[in-house]
Amino acid sequence: MTDAVTFMGQQSWLVEVAGARILVDPVLDTSFGHSSALRFEIHPARRIDMDLMPRVDAVIVTNEHLDHFHLPSLRRLPADVPVVMHRLMPEVCVDQLRELGREVHLLGHAEPMKIGGAEVLFLQGDKDVPVWESRVTSLYVRPAGAPGGVFIQSDTAVSHRTPADCTPEVFIATHNAQVPPAGELGAFDNLLPVPAADAPEVTGLELLSALLNDTAELLPSVRLFALSGGGYTQLPRKQGEFLWNDFGALERVANALSIDKKVLGLAPGESAAYGRAPVDRERVPWITPVAPSLPVESSDRQARADVDLSAPLPPLFERGVDEADMRLILEELAGLAPLLMLSPLGRNLVNTHTYLGRRVGPSRFAVHLRGTPRGDEVHALDLNSASFRVQPGGLRDALFSIPSGIDVNCADLLAVLRGEIHIWELAVSRLRQWYVGDRMESPVAFLYGALSEQVRPDLAARLYRALRD
Repeated sequence: MTDAVTFMGQQSWLVEVAGARILVDPVLDTSFGHSSALRFEIHPARRIDMDLMPRVDAVIVTNEHLDHFHLPSLRRLPADVPVVMHRLMPEVCVDQLRELGREVHLLGHAEPMKIGGAEVLFLQGDKDVPVWESRVTSLYVRPAGAPGGVFIQSDTAVSHRTPADCTPEVFIATHNAQVPPAGELGAFDNLLPVPAADAPEVTGLELLSALLNDTAELLPSVRLFALSGGGYTQLPRKQGEFLWNDFGALERVANALSIDKKVLGLAPGESAAYGRAPVDRERVPWITPVAPSLPVESSDRQARADVDLSAPLPPLFERGVDEADMRLILEELAGLAPLLMLSPLGRNLVNTHTYLGRRVGPSRFAVHLRGTPRGDEVHALDLNSASFRVQPGGLRDALFSIPSGIDVNCADLLAVLRGEIHIWELAVSRLRQWYVGDRMESPVAFLYGALSEQVRPDLAARLYRALRD
């Protein structure tokens, strides 16, 4: 068997090293997501034929994010295929697999496990990553007792403390920039009329610079780079393709700039036998390109447009909200208030004394709730009482008087609080935010941590039970 990597779409890979076949973070369906009301379809669209897919020796799950830990896909694999995860994987995830009768192996940092002629190691990412990525590990698959092999970055930053014997030949880099088209907001983008961020073209060049320079400095043994991530579109459609997400185009630009390194922009279903020179690329018969469920618009990198605050924000979940629903939302807000005040976002807000040229009062964070039983309402967090209170006015009033907040439909927020969708699913689709300062001190960054699987395993358990039913 030739050493090779096969791209399966988004961040799913089949890695073949020293005669071992290892499936990494598999999403075997055409889409992922926790609800039929919101799906994330693999893009470019493809279909995986399980009958033709070669048998694998093990499955690796690098983290609990829903495009990595995909229970429906893990259930489709033969029952005797072991699942290997890092020891800090949230317990709720491990429990789900064991309840399904799966053989689960938990490894510590840099603890090797032999699989056939290969061995796998989880390597902790950089310590300065956001809290919701702090348990994410990179994966190193190498021939047992020998150098070479494949390093998969996953959803973390490569640590400067990578072991000296980590000498991969192939590095699979995660491209998670997910730059939206002009006039659209990504999960971390800002409703505030602040100066525009760097142009999308720079984002593409920065990606390539980090790929070819920063990583090459940390892992000088790497000869080939492959790209992964950002490969989905939403159903219902929110926007067209992400900018700088054409891996083939990035490959052409990168290889024109690089002298001694080669970049592979594989499409789903393409395999690269990296042990040969030149690299041997081919399409595998078990992954077939298919038409997307809905047409996907190409995005213009040259276009410019402002966000329209008056644009509608239709709810994902078309259902009424009653007083019992509101009590749940207010109870959750009351529980989040002290966490927010202790978070980096809260500390930043405590030290925000002026906002848009005016002095600010004790209300420093707002939740604009659409569709309450009384219409749209603003609930503001008063730092003096550590409690949320209804405040007069609408979204514009809050946006221009309170330095941070979110805009969300009650029905969609309830879906998160009841364990029907994950906070990430809401943030990338139907939640808008505003803030001052660093995006890692934004409302979405706070919510990603406060409602994560580690902090709220009760919500995660409901999500996973629904996927199993």
